[in-house]
Amino acid sequence: MTRTKHLLLSISIGIMIVIVVVSVRSCYAATPEDKIRFTDLPPTIDIKPGSQESFDVTLRNFGNQYADVSINVRSLPDALTIVSGDEERLLDMGKSVTYPITISASDDIAPGTHQFEIADKSHVDQHTWETISVRVKGSVPTPPADATSGQTEAKKSPGFGVVAVMFALLLAYRSGRAQP
Repeated sequence: MTRTKHLLLSISIGIMIVIVVVSVRSCYAATPEDKIRFTDLPPTIDIKPGSQESFDVTLRNFGNQYADVSINVRSLPDALTIVSGDEERLLDMGKSVTYPITISASDDIAPGTHQFEIADKSHVDQHTWETISVRVKGSVPTPPADATSGQTEAKKSPGFGVVAVMFALLLAYRSGRAQP
């Protein structure tokens, strides 16, 4: 064989190998039974500033392979942290596993609803992101210790307004008496 024929044969074989690998890989990624999905998520988590709250999420393996699965987190607000819940677990085919997750809120977190996303993290499945809502309840403001003494003082003294009115009336009375 000539050198040109060897080169063409090598290129043809290389192209066929690439086509086969890409075809097999795309078929594997699109296989519907190789899916890991959340089946149980909390609707909303209530938390107070400076406290921790725990909740459970459940993943189910709808596929035909064992998988080591952990929880992946993104878009977590700065005032929230994940304390526990990111350990990897073996998820059997057709089975479910529950992950307890604990979050912590900083003391200065703003009241309102905050959100972050979680997903399954495994080698057999694309990540499916789900949104978790966290409702931060505002703390009840406590009155300052001297607030009651200030109110008592206000009740004892008539205040500047009363003194000013009395002075104006006295001045009007005097000016009215001074006229002949």
